[in-house]
Amino acid sequence: MKKRVPNDKMLTLRLPESIYAKLDYLADQNWCSVSAVIRNGIRKELNANEELFTDEYMKSQQHHMPAY
Repeated sequence: MKKRVPNDKMLTLRLPESIYAKLDYLADQNWCSVSAVIRNGIRKELNANEELFTDEYMKSQQHHMPAY
């Protein structure tokens, strides 16, 4: 069994069946898991919005982040 990296966070999603079916199809086409498809989508979205993650912005939004 794979061991998770200590800094990883677990995320649970509730998706409509039609969306899951599309993700499952993409996973089959790319020979990967649905989780990998979702992670890749998140990475693409983060990269597309990279300008939002400046140090100034992150510091100004720090009060929204959990303290633990």
